[in-house]
Amino acid sequence: MILVDNTDYLLIVIKNESDFSELVHYLNEKKSSGNNLIINLLDCTLSHDLVIKNLLPFHFNWQKTNNSFILVSNISKKITKEIVSIQTLEEALDYFHMEQLTKNI
Repeated sequence: MILVDNTDYLLIVIKNESDFSELVHYLNEKKSSGNNLIINLLDCTLSHDLVIKNLLPFHFNWQKTNNSFILVSNISKKITKEIVSIQTLEEALDYFHMEQLTKNI
């Protein structure tokens, strides 16, 4: 798991199943500690259902505190009705910045 700490958000890059387990443990520890999260799963080949099942509760925690929780993945919108899933990191960053602008209005 690679953590890239930016001023406005934390980018987490997941490469394999071990990284994903580490991510879930990390999120359990943080419990929405005020960070906006962008989680890059493009290099990971985990089951989409497994990813959603494990990350959905964290999404709701982040949503309650008005923080962003964005996945960068190839997961279909049909599967991720609740979680924002975007197919490229560039688009996810653009989405994040637009989300921040709307929160400030």
